[in-house]
Amino acid sequence: MGRALSFPHRRDPGFGSRLASGAWLSTVTTPLNAERLHISEAVGEGVHDLSFQLRLKDDERNYSLTDFDWTVAHDGAALHCLGSSGPLRIAWTFTSEREGYWVQLVVECDEPFHCAEITNLIVTYAPQTADLTEWWVPNFGESIDHVGLFRVRELSNTPGARIDKVLRGAFQDEARPGLFLGTRFPQTHAHWYSVSHDAAGLKFTSTTKFAASAAPRTRWESEQTWVCANKSARDALDAYAGHLPRRTLPRPPVGWNSWDYYFSSISLEDLIENMDAIRRHPLLSAHVKIIVLDMGWEHLWGEWEPNYRFPGGLERVVREIRQRGFIPGIWTAPIQVHAHSKTGLRRPELLLKNQHGDPIASHVQGHYVLDPTSPNGEAFVRNLFTRLYMLGFRFFKIDFLNDLCINQRLHRADFGPYDAMRRLFEIVRECVTEDSHILGCSLPPEAGAGVADSGRIGIDIHNQWTHVEWVCDYLQWSYWLHGRVWINDPDFLVVRGRDTSLEPVINVTNPNAHHPNPPRWRRGPEFTLDEARTWASIVAMAGGNVFLGDRITQLNEAAYDVIGEVIKPTGVAAQPLDLCAARRASLWFQSLPNEHRLTVINWSDVPLKRVINFAALGLAAPTRVVEMWSRQTHEVRDGCVTVELPPHACAVLRWQ
Repeated sequence: MGRALSFPHRRDPGFGSRLASGAWLSTVTTPLNAERLHISEAVGEGVHDLSFQLRLKDDERNYSLTDFDWTVAHDGAALHCLGSSGPLRIAWTFTSEREGYWVQLVVECDEPFHCAEITNLIVTYAPQTADLTEWWVPNFGESIDHVGLFRVRELSNTPGARIDKVLRGAFQDEARPGLFLGTRFPQTHAHWYSVSHDAAGLKFTSTTKFAASAAPRTRWESEQTWVCANKSARDALDAYAGHLPRRTLPRPPVGWNSWDYYFSSISLEDLIENMDAIRRHPLLSAHVKIIVLDMGWEHLWGEWEPNYRFPGGLERVVREIRQRGFIPGIWTAPIQVHAHSKTGLRRPELLLKNQHGDPIASHVQGHYVLDPTSPNGEAFVRNLFTRLYMLGFRFFKIDFLNDLCINQRLHRADFGPYDAMRRLFEIVRECVTEDSHILGCSLPPEAGAGVADSGRIGIDIHNQWTHVEWVCDYLQWSYWLHGRVWINDPDFLVVRGRDTSLEPVINVTNPNAHHPNPPRWRRGPEFTLDEARTWASIVAMAGGNVFLGDRITQLNEAAYDVIGEVIKPTGVAAQPLDLCAARRASLWFQSLPNEHRLTVINWSDVPLKRVINFAALGLAAPTRVVEMWSRQTHEVRDGCVTVELPPHACAVLRWQ
């Protein structure tokens, strides 16, 4: 509908039957205000109001509760609030599950129309507490600079922390109940959560935004939000994760990747040096199966041909890898097109366009974005991955994907951004077949289960403590993806540092190495041995892929000892037991087929002495534990064991 709609208040009693054929419509109805009160109380203590908002594309108004006449009906499992106003009809549905509610808003009209966004849930949350400003608000990590936990008082000075995707909430500590909101996977459209704080409490909004290129239709559906305010952070996250069934996954792959040590300076000689070093080492040769050539092999993004550092081309790369008994892997960023590449200059029909028909700029400076929903874009992707597969590559790391989720215009007007993401990976899978392993790097998990074999769960690791903290900011909210959406990929197992390297210069040039106030990226000195062990323990905690990322010939025996403890994937993701006790969880429990593990991390810059009370953590106390790194046995007395940790160190307690 290309004009603004006018909606006088007019009841439409037939809407319920048209919406669902009358199968669920109860003959018992109650006032909407009473039902809102009932649902608010059922969601949990502190929830004082529930509302929604609707915005049409060609209408300046925002529509809310008071713009509609209402009928409320029950079907035993769900509450259906049916509203009508002129030609517009809505169903606001609350479906009970796991002591929370899935909330969705559906909008219909007989004539096709454009909907800009649906805020399916607005929650006012004001728990009885002495100081709400000290509560924790989780960020899943849409913005890499604003991920993890933030105090409510920090939100006003951190705009990037006020808006995020996938999940939000507010919790006082690790034990008491708080508010949790999370989106059902898989998504079709972009769905954002915002949070603000004022004298009335915290206000959360849950908004589905539709692509500007979406065609008019007679029915628009918001994404679904699960809301609960009667569980601790850990229990709420577990309950939310339960909407995705556990899947049987293959054993996580083990390999070596060129990126972290070489960045984009990698050459064929470097590749051969590391492969030969792996073959000479008994432990590494027994476990490392895949060699991945990461970014740096290509001429330009959008011109996926090897550069001068790879004489003999990719054919020789595959041959050298295979001759040494490894599986060839390769990195690409298939939707990124350098503006000065031949593709960028001569193939505009491949690219995403703005409202004027001109190419959209990528978030990667100097690049455009390929549209995989267009026939020409699909053909480009097919040609690339068919060629790489025919050359012999069987591991594909696919990177820099986020532009598909934030763009507003696609060639396919019936596609949402996550449809486009899934279509991209469908094309790749058709080319590389089930024989290959696909790793989605920057692949949003909300695209759904099975899109890729494994998925990166956080920021790039580098051998600096700031990056260990950063990855854990992600992991404590994404560990549960393992076995439900994909195999977790925590990024590389890197151990080189001040105590573990044979060479004095162990990293590529850092342009901010001597800056008095450097950015978080690559900030601080390289790993100590304790920090390398802690990072290795986190790789094991993630439960998934293990890919070495160091220059193998320049590691010392201490480094090999660290690698040896974790090179075999655990296959099981650890669970944080003290989520929201502090900014980062420090107690992580793993139940493996042959043993239990409790990893205790000292995130502070000073030594820590900590008494572990197993019963307080909900664990049966063993009689003794063995610490993995020191190999010391500790007796458990009165259900407790004491660990003493240097700064940034960890203890991995193991028992049968």
